[in-house]
Amino acid sequence: MPTNTQTFKRRYLVLSKSRKNPRVPAKHKNEDPSRHSDLFVDENPAGTIHGLRFRNKTDAQASVARLKKLYRQKKVSFPHMRQIGVTMEQRSRFHAHPTPGIKEGNKVWRSFNRSFRK
Repeated sequence: MPTNTQTFKRRYLVLSKSRKNPRVPAKHKNEDPSRHSDLFVDENPAGTIHGLRFRNKTDAQASVARLKKLYRQKKVSFPHMRQIGVTMEQRSRFHAHPTPGIKEGNKVWRSFNRSFRK
């Protein structure tokens, strides 16, 4: 049975072959798409929020609270907040060396993202 990472790479390859012009981050222009992930590429550092974590449950909860506070202060738009939540969940989900703390942090980010569903 394939792992999540193998399944993710297969889907990425299928999607990239089906598109006429697949999106490739500027940092990885001449590289094989199966050899990199753009989850950690910062193409627009102007809108970056530093210090968000998923290392353990308390760090993830503090990060979610900080993100909600920035949204309330109108420093982050709603779509940007949602995208940050999805990115943090994906980073923790596909981490190369997941620990029990990272798995707990993933649950916090997942529940944050699920809170927007109707």
